[in-house]
Amino acid sequence: MKTYHVSLTLVGLLLIALAMTSGCKEDPPTSLYDDPATNVGTAPQPVVSTVDPPTTALAGVTTITITGSNFSAAKDENIVYFDATRASILSASATQLVVRAPTLVKDSVVLRVMVYKAELSSTPRPYKLLSAVSEYGNLGKLDDPYGIATDAAGNMYVSISGSGVKKITPDGTKTDYSAHAAGVTKWSAMKIGPAGILYTARILRAIYQVPAGGGAPVIWVTGSSIGNIYDMDFDASGNLWAGGNNPAVYRIKQDKSVKQFPFTCNARSIRVYDGYLYVGGKVDTTEGVWRAQIINSDSLGAFEKHFDFSAKYSGYVVNAVTFAADGDMYVGTDAPEALIVVHPSKAAEPLYPGLFTPTTLLFTWGNADDMYMIRTLNNPRLLKVTMLKNGAPYYGKNL
Repeated sequence: MKTYHVSLTLVGLLLIALAMTSGCKEDPPTSLYDDPATNVGTAPQPVVSTVDPPTTALAGVTTITITGSNFSAAKDENIVYFDATRASILSASATQLVVRAPTLVKDSVVLRVMVYKAELSSTPRPYKLLSAVSEYGNLGKLDDPYGIATDAAGNMYVSISGSGVKKITPDGTKTDYSAHAAGVTKWSAMKIGPAGILYTARILRAIYQVPAGGGAPVIWVTGSSIGNIYDMDFDASGNLWAGGNNPAVYRIKQDKSVKQFPFTCNARSIRVYDGYLYVGGKVDTTEGVWRAQIINSDSLGAFEKHFDFSAKYSGYVVNAVTFAADGDMYVGTDAPEALIVVHPSKAAEPLYPGLFTPTTLLFTWGNADDMYMIRTLNNPRLLKVTMLKNGAPYYGKNL
């Protein structure tokens, strides 16, 4: 008597998977094969040579390029799986597939390619899909985060309205770090400076210090030599640059000496990057980012308009500015796409479209490939933004 051996090949699995997805709005074909009985195995096994990014992508965000051989130039004749989840194929050729990472967040998945008429899939390839945006710090539903800062060890400091400053360690442990100063409900600006001291401000003619390790805030600089300080940043020499809605920006040395540089602006963000002082906010009727070269601690070049935000996003404001090491500038705003990336070419576009809601208020970088931001309006949250690239040197963490 003849014995028939039936094996469930990857072809069979593929047919089952396609049948299971037949209830989608755009139903896929019931089979990749004209006649499975005769066409199975007539095409060579697809081969994946390289993947870009090679090991890690952002779920639902990153465009992944798969290079190899034995693919089909017809998009619908290829399937790219991350575990059991299909990726959307954007383009296809015999040697390259471009896909959008699926909305699957997982530390370890298997990437494989299946092609029409090929019985075998590509050799399984390990991959990682990270969440692009997630809540951070395990804050309570009623917590109202505002000012944020990070130190060299990766600890996060968050000003919670009415509750003081909390310290959040990289493992998620949250402790009380400092009370707010008398009459202050929350800090608008916080930066780690020399010797691990936390510097804070809140739209007053004063800058405060919190001792390294935590404790009560004390006034560091105050008086008529400075205006109302909303934001500030350190340069590599330990000088603090500060501004607000004033006719000048201010340089404060560690000896507390202050120098004013005339510049009438409603400054909501102050950043030092690559030898320049950047000011984000409003000048006259224009929202944008201006910059001036830091010649030395006592000399500042003329301010020039670096990015005209109003010209591209009319009716919205600039709340926050920060930089990545590659020169990309990130602008936090109250626009519907609340986080904008401005490339060195000045081309601008939303970062991770659809993942942010207004309003982006403040930024800080962590020690890894992560940026942190405060989102306000209706549901204030501290968010972790996975960037897969490094932030610009943050001088305060290295002083």
